[in-house]
Amino acid sequence: MAGSAPGRGLAGGDLRANPHVLALVAMVFWGFAYVPSAWLTETWPPLLAAGARLGLAGILLLAVLAVTGQGVRPGMRPLEIAFLGLMQTTLFYGATFIGIAEEGAGIAAVLSNTDPLFVALLGALLLREHLVPAQWIGLVAGLIGVGVIVWDGAIWPPEVSMISLLIVGGAVAWSIGTITAARSVRASGSPIAIAGWQMLFGAVLLVIWSGVYEQDAPEIGGGQIALVIGLAALGSAAPLGLFYLSLRGGRVGEVSAWFFLIPVIGVLTAWPLLGETPGIRLVVGLVAVCAGLLLVLAPRAAIGAGRRMFGGGARPTAEG
Repeated sequence: MAGSAPGRGLAGGDLRANPHVLALVAMVFWGFAYVPSAWLTETWPPLLAAGARLGLAGILLLAVLAVTGQGVRPGMRPLEIAFLGLMQTTLFYGATFIGIAEEGAGIAAVLSNTDPLFVALLGALLLREHLVPAQWIGLVAGLIGVGVIVWDGAIWPPEVSMISLLIVGGAVAWSIGTITAARSVRASGSPIAIAGWQMLFGAVLLVIWSGVYEQDAPEIGGGQIALVIGLAALGSAAPLGLFYLSLRGGRVGEVSAWFFLIPVIGVLTAWPLLGETPGIRLVVGLVAVCAGLLLVLAPRAAIGAGRRMFGGGARPTAEG
């Protein structure tokens, strides 16, 4: 079983933890980060808040690599790091934090985590990657869910929330970074070092962007500093490390399927902690997006689980 095979830890040691447990913990951390991010944007401009969180997270990741003797060289050219930093840190997190501040943590949690849908769609259209029928169904379901959430006002005439579209645009930016650069270079690079450098570079751009467009000065106190440190360590650096460890011990499709938990946790925690009561559109959109993510990321695992649940008796299949 993939879950019982030991992998190699960040520091080169044996990893005997179940990869699904590692992935699950990573998703919980990522999901819970939306509420404290909303708290931070109450006293900090959103772009500056994003830059502080991601910049410190990048420094923490690179520091861990240096302390454990693994080196901080990413194995990628500086321009490639810069491109990933722009797409997957500056644009993605900038849009997400603006969405958190303007639309709420719940909506941002759902829409910002649609990037696997766009990665699959762009891969099929631009790279001619093969998608099984279940993945196409997942794409349609997920995009319908996005449309339900983005649609604002009456059913007709059509009106959309521009902030929600901005969040989706951030997810698309992440996907473009993955399609055009990440897949061709990550195999020869160090994933943790790549993540650390792209976070750091993207954070610098976020701070510059904030200085140009955001006029409000941040409140600096113990609470704000604690939020930045907690978000950087527990909301970015730690879950990323845990997720990469899970990938070393389990199948990519199976452990990635846990991504559907992030928007669920984001919505459910924003409800009691921020008073964001989910409306019918958000609930319908959340269900559709989560179903789409599950089908797109792990179609064989999802179909097999469904058949077992309803007595289909399907044989287990090897995941490609």
